[in-house]
Formats: sequence, C-alpha cells, structure tokens
Amino acid sequence: MAEHEHEFEGHEEELEAPKDSLWRDEHEMEKSANIVYFLTLGIVSGLILREINKKTKFPYSPMILSLGILLGLLQKSLGYVGESASILSKMHPHLIVFVFVPVLLFESAFNCDWYTFKYQMVNILLLAGPGCGWGAILLGAVFKMVLRYDDHDMTWYQAFTLGSVLSATDPVAVVALLKELGASLAFNHLIEGEALLNDGVAMVFFIFFNKFSKAASGKGEAVTASQVVLNFVRNSLVGPALGLILGILAALWTKRILGDDIEVTWLTFVFTYLTFYWAEFCFFKTSGLLAVVGLGLFWSAFGKTRIRSSVEHSVHTVWGFVQYSCDTLIFLLVGIIVGTQVIEETFIHKSDYIRMIVFYFFMILARFIMILTFWPFLRCFGYPISKSEFIVLVYGGLRGALGLTLSLMVGCDEELPARFRHLSVFYGAGMAAITNLINGTTCKALVQYLEMIENPVVKKKVYKKYLEELIVNSQDKMRELESDQFYSMADWNKVNQLIGQPKFIEKIEKLETEIKYMIGSNKVSTNSSNLYEGLTDQEIFGEVRYRIYRIMKGLYYDKFEYGLCEEDTVRLLVESSDIGLDHTKAILNIWDQLYKNFLNFSSVNFFFKVKEMPFIGPFARDYMIKHLGFVYDVTTTFLSCANEAFHLTESFPMSKDAVRVVMEELNKEIEKAEGYLSILNDTFPEIVRAIQTKRASHSILTHQRHYLDDTQQNGLVDDKEYQLLKKEINTRLVDLENHQFDMILPSFHVLAMEFPIFSGLVSTDLDNIIKSAYEKKFGPDEIIYEQGMTCQNIYIVSKGNVVDEFQGGSIKKGLGSLITYTNLIGDGTCMSTAKTTADSLLYSLNLKILKDLMNKNPDFEFKIYINSVEYLRKMFENQAGPLAHLEIKRLLDFFRTKSKLRKFTTNQKCDFIFGGYLFRGELKDINNKVYSQYTYIPPQDTECLVTKDCQCLIFEDSVESFNNQMLKQLDLDPHKDQQIQERYSQIKRTSMMDKSKHH
Repeated sequence: MAEHEHEFEGHEEELEAPKDSLWRDEHEMEKSANIVYFLTLGIVSGLILREINKKTKFPYSPMILSLGILLGLLQKSLGYVGESASILSKMHPHLIVFVFVPVLLFESAFNCDWYTFKYQMVNILLLAGPGCGWGAILLGAVFKMVLRYDDHDMTWYQAFTLGSVLSATDPVAVVALLKELGASLAFNHLIEGEALLNDGVAMVFFIFFNKFSKAASGKGEAVTASQVVLNFVRNSLVGPALGLILGILAALWTKRILGDDIEVTWLTFVFTYLTFYWAEFCFFKTSGLLAVVGLGLFWSAFGKTRIRSSVEHSVHTVWGFVQYSCDTLIFLLVGIIVGTQVIEETFIHKSDYIRMIVFYFFMILARFIMILTFWPFLRCFGYPISKSEFIVLVYGGLRGALGLTLSLMVGCDEELPARFRHLSVFYGAGMAAITNLINGTTCKALVQYLEMIENPVVKKKVYKKYLEELIVNSQDKMRELESDQFYSMADWNKVNQLIGQPKFIEKIEKLETEIKYMIGSNKVSTNSSNLYEGLTDQEIFGEVRYRIYRIMKGLYYDKFEYGLCEEDTVRLLVESSDIGLDHTKAILNIWDQLYKNFLNFSSVNFFFKVKEMPFIGPFARDYMIKHLGFVYDVTTTFLSCANEAFHLTESFPMSKDAVRVVMEELNKEIEKAEGYLSILNDTFPEIVRAIQTKRASHSILTHQRHYLDDTQQNGLVDDKEYQLLKKEINTRLVDLENHQFDMILPSFHVLAMEFPIFSGLVSTDLDNIIKSAYEKKFGPDEIIYEQGMTCQNIYIVSKGNVVDEFQGGSIKKGLGSLITYTNLIGDGTCMSTAKTTADSLLYSLNLKILKDLMNKNPDFEFKIYINSVEYLRKMFENQAGPLAHLEIKRLLDFFRTKSKLRKFTTNQKCDFIFGGYLFRGELKDINNKVYSQYTYIPPQDTECLVTKDCQCLIFEDSVESFNNQMLKQLDLDPHKDQQIQERYSQIKRTSMMDKSKHH
C-alpha cells in the first residue's frame, strides 16, 4: 500500500503545476504576430501587383494567385514568411467562409445594378439554381465515367459531392476584364449574378450529396425524400427570406441615422455578419451565404436610397477597400494552399495529374452542356445573348475561393475516406489555379477574337468628340498657366509632349479613318463637325431619347440630393429611366411605367372612410399619407423634371425635326401625369395638403443642412455650434418622418392666411380680402370667364381643376392655384378663357381690392408680376426670348433673387445691363429698336429711352448665362460641338507646323 502511495507521489511530481489564469503562451503570441505580419505583406504585395495590372493590363486575380502558389511551394526556404505561410495553409476552411465570404458576397450584391439584375433574374436563377445542380451531376459523371475513378477512390455520391464543389464559379478576373473592355452591363450581370447565387446554391448541393454519401457508407443517418425537399426549401428559400427581413430592419434603422458616416458603415457590416451567423447557426440552420445574398440584393434595390446622400460616398469607399483586401487575401490563401498541396501531398498518384488535365477540358465541356440545356429558356427571358457571349459565358466560368473552401471542408471531414478527401482538395486547388491562370489570362484574347464588344460608329464619334474636347480644355489650361509668373520659364513645347497631345491627335486621326471606313466616304467626311451625320433617322430618334432619359435620370438624383423627393421616389423614377434606356428605339413610355406601380384608389377610399374609427383610424391615416404621399411625390417630381428636360432638349445639337418628334412624345407623357395629378387633387385634397406640408418641411430642413455644411466649410461657424445645429436639424428630420398630420381641409380664412402670395400682408389687408371673398361652385366644362370680357374677380381653386386657354396654348391649374395673375396686371379685360375640367369649388376674390393692395404694397405687387410671367411667356411666346426655355421653378427663382420691379415715365432713361422684361409701356434702344409690352429686353450696353410710361423687371444677372450654366452642367450647349471642332482644327494645324519645324 505504502509502495503504491510512493509510486503515486512520484507521478504527482512529474505533473505540471497549474497555470495562472492570466498565463499566455509566448510562442502562440509569436505565431499570431507572424500571421498579422504576413497578411500585411500580402496586402502590400497586392498593391504592387495592382500597379503592375495598371501598367500591363494583366488580370489581377491570376497574379495574386500565382504569388500565393509560389509562396506555398517555397515556404520552407522563406524562413519567417514561410513559417507564416505554412500556418495559414493549415487554416480551417470554415474560418475562410466565416471571415471572408460574407463580405465578398454582400459587397457584390450591394453594388450590382438592381434594375439590370432584376431584368436578368430568371436567367441568373436558371444558371445558378438548376444549372448548378445539373453541372454538379455532369461533373460527377465525368469523375466516374470518363476518369474511371472506382468506388475505392470515390463513390457516385462522393463524385456528385465533388461535382458540387467544382460547380461554383468565381469569375472575378473575367468580370473585371469585361468591364474594362466595355462589355454590356447586362452580360456582366449575368456572369456576376450567376456566381453570386451559385456560391450559396453549390453549398446547398454540397451538403445534400455529402449527407447521401455518408448515409450510403453507413457513417451517417439515412436521408428520406421528405428530408431532402424540406432541407432544400429551408436552405434555398428561408435563407434569402431571412436576409430580406433583416435588410428591412437595417434600412429602417439607417433611415434614422443622419450625418454619421461611421454608424451607417458599421451598420452595414454588422448586419452582414449577423445575417450570416443567425441564418447558419442560431435560428433556422439555413444557408448563411444565400441569406447574405438576399440582404445585399435588398440593399441594392431599396437600401441605397435609405442611406443619406451625405454619407453614401463614405459607405461605398469603405466597402470598396474591404472588398479589395478580402479578395486579395483569399486568392493569396488559395495559392498558398495549392502550393502546399503540391509539395506535401502523399495520397495523390501521378495518374491523378494526367486525369486533372483531362478533367479541365471535360469541365469546360460540362459547362457548355449545362448552358446549352437551358439555352431555349435563356433566349426567352432577360436580355438576348449572342453566340459570342454564349462562348464567353462557357469559357469564363472560373473556379475560385468558394470551390476551394468547400473542397477543404471535405478534406477536414474525417468521416470520409482519406483518398477521396485528398482528391477533393487536389481537384479544388487544381481547377482554381488552372482556370484563373489559363482562362483568366486568355479570356481577353477570346473576347477580341470573337468581336463580342460592339463598337458602333456613334460610339466612335462620341469618343472622338471627347478627345477633341480634352485637347481643347488642356490648351485652355495651358494658356492660363502661361500667364502665371511662376510658370514663365516652362518649356511649353515639352509640356505638350508630356501631356500627350501628339498621341491624342494620332488617336483622333485613327478614329477618323475607322469612322470613314465604317460609314463610307460618300456618307460622311472625316472632318465633319456633325456628330450624327451618316446616321439614320431612327438612330437619331434613339439618340434623342437616350439623352432625355439620361438627363431626367440626372435631374431625379439632383432633386433627391437636395431633399426635393423621397428615397422610394427616386428609386422608382431612376428605374423608369433605366427601362427607357433599354428601349430607345420605341417611343417614350415613361408615365405608363410609373403608373403600373400605383394602386387604384379603391383601397385608399376605404381607408379614407375609416380614418376616424377607433383602433383602425390611426393606421388608415398613416397608410393614406404614406401611399398617396409616394404617388404624389413621384408624379410631381416626374412633372418637374420632365418639364425641365422638355426645355433643355431644344438645345440638342441634332436634327430639329427629330428633336421635335421626340418632344411631342415627351409632351404626351407630361399631359398624362398632369391628368393623374388632377384626379389626385380632386379626390383627396385633404391628404394632398398634408403631403405638401410634409414635403415643404423636408425640403427646407434639407436646405438648412446643406447651408450649415457650406458655412462650416467656409469657417463661418465653429465646430461646437456646427455639431449642435446639425444634431438639432437631424432630430427634426427624424421627427418629421413620424409626425401625424391633420387631414381636414381648412376654411378659406385659414387657407388665405397661408396662401404664399398673401404672406407678409398686414392683418387688416388680409381681412379685407377674406371679407370680400365668397364660394362659387362650377360643374365640368363650365366657363368661369372668357377672353375679352371685363374682369371683376380673381379665383383661388379649392377643389377641382381649371384650364386657362389662350391663342397658342393653355395652362392647367389645380388645388391651391390663383386664376389668374395676368388679370391683375392687365387693362381690366380677361386675357384668357378659363373653364373647369371637373366639379370644382373656387373662392372668388374682389379684383379692385387686390389692385388697390398692389398699389400700396410693393412686395405684394412684385409677387403678382413675377408670377404672371408664367402665363405671359406662353401668351406672347415670340416676344419671350430665352425666358420661354426656362423651367418655371428656375424662372421664378431667378426673378425672386435676380430682378427688381421698376416704373419709369416718358422720356426717362433706364439701364438694362443684364436685360429685363417689359410689362407695359414702350422703350427704344440706341438703335431705335422699339420694345412693346410683354417683351423680353436683351442686355444693353447703353441706356434705353422710355417712349411711353412703363413698368418692367430689371435683371441683376443675365438670363442667358443662367440658362447656359444649366446647359453646360448637362453638356447641352448647342454651339459647343462646333466651337470644339474649330478649336481642335486650329490646335491640330499648329501641332503639325511645330512638328514639321522640329523635323
């Protein structure tokens, strides 16, 4: 007994003393430092290869993969770095999925063009869903029937498991190449969308076949048909649904964040990983990858507009950096694992290398068969796919990170046979390396050989025009620098060489030759200044429509940036432009595309009736405000942008006949939208009032925020005050989203007090207007007054719509409009004929009281006169000059801020340095040109003589410069093309003369 006790005591002495809870293994710390150091070197290597990519255009992904393979092969001779590479080569594959893959999937889905992706959705789902499964079966068959692996190497189920691993595509290099070469966005999205979805689908098939494989070998539970269906539904449908739900929650949260770049960016990261982990482990045990894809696609479709424009750039910048870092590191890791596999593998035979080469060709054949199987369907849905695109789609199916990760998961599964596990890693690593190194580097040559990228003559002409403009702008900058004393000794001939001007001129000459060859020397001169010469009428119509859609898309974003429309509004309007850009050969059909997204009024009428009921009432009011607010916002934003585009298109440097035809199409779309807005105003005036109140508040708060940002940047407000004011404005914006508006139409007394034209009046004057007012009802098509009759009353529309008709046109006015300002400034007779278009309620105001008020209140008079120009410029369009081409909101803004109302008596002299507008009387300039009433007066260098008592607006800035500023902003200067061509021809001649002198 004692002997045994003594023996036990000896063993006890050999045991290590218990470690302190704060003890850490220093060796493990060094290993961690090695890994961090190695990953940092990996990013630095990626930056170097990125620069090489810029210089050589050699695809980035194959280069970083090659570097990884090299590190894996030489790890034993690289010391410190090699040791780190060896550690990373043993990284558990799940860690790669958990850390890198969610980021890559979300970033790819988040930055896709949702409209194009949605239009290609059926084709993407076909290729990524049943296509991925069919591809897995074909590849499994290749292993068993072509490469002749027996059951000791892999069973049929194991072959299908490996087929699933290798069916996931990762065409990063190909997509980058196609974008660089200018391939269509639709085809890029087809390839990228397939890879995005089949990552998750391949993992679903991998899990299923792996379970079947284990069950067949007796190492797993039996799998029933019901389990297969249930698991497939859970993984393929529940995952994306969970991503959608979490996307909605994240978007609602983001909506409440204003001006905080860090919080919004972190929110996108947090929800990306939470979505993956909750889906994969916590709740439904579904596909975390597909859940992240669902989250990313929701953000692409709806979430981007939830991010305030002030922080959107920061979010995309950070995600771009993270995506680049993860992409670099994951390909580096793949390469290291491939290199390590080559030098350490003991279960792979020499014959397997030959089989792998054979498998590579059969893998391409299997993808060809898979795509060919679904070819009839691919031609029926989405964008048409050409034969050359079909070939690139087959050849561009590279294998990459996820396929190798899945193969490593097989390699780590000890329940599977060792030979099969090593074969999985062998083929996963081999196909990732071969496809990236061969297909990734030769795809460019294939694309060029197939002439897949269309380069039509109009595209070459536009590029030629752009290069000419670039040269002219460079020369302007050079002239500016020549006058600077700090550049007086510069060698300007050398500068011309260094900035590449001779090379640009050579490119332009080459383009001219190509254009002449494509169109034919009998159709167009190489020196033609007309960009559209040599094109058919249909092509010119298409180009006009293309420009309209592009202009309106820019205007929509402009409205959104300045808080003039909501997020959902800009999303729908931009999508309507995207649809139009796909169908420029068809007539404009913008409004019908928008109208499809509106519900009929039956549901709104129901909620309107129950809005006062308990319990349901608050929900009904909230629904009506939100839904009709969206409808109203879309309609009014479209009308505002369409009217502005309508005037801008008059400056297109194209065939005026073609522009006129397309303008008629646009005008019809405007009329449809105006008709719909009239119905909305007639049916729900109470809700329209609440909507307008909310929109006005939102617009002003957004303006306050922009003004605060500008003043802070200019140093007019210190940081403390800036932060306090910014927080206050942001709080008000959030409160506005949840504010409950009254939906009661106010009395005329309240309406008159709030009417913009009456703002600033003293209470006694306003009382006189209200006391003289009375309510008057009109039926449909009833005349209110006729042109030429004595005018005694002015009207405010409380319900319904009124059309003012005059020679040469008409103006339609609805809820809250004053009919009409011209009757207040005229000679006492009506200048138009007004009639209703539906049952209407108008408030009649006494004309004499308003005229007396104009005589004693200059501010009120000024408002009346500037608002009358909307009518006068249409009634006297031939006399309106550039005022006829300005969108009404911009025109009124110009008058309010850049003009003064003045009166002059006969024989007085007056200056019109920037021009003006004559309401009554007569003027004569120095050349004895006479200007009568309702006429635009162009800028004058000398004084004008008043020949009859006059009243006019005198401008403090030029209307032409105001208009040209907008035209230049949208690149619509009608004289720009000719000026650029003349300037370029002169520069070219000078360059040729200098060149001959030099020789």
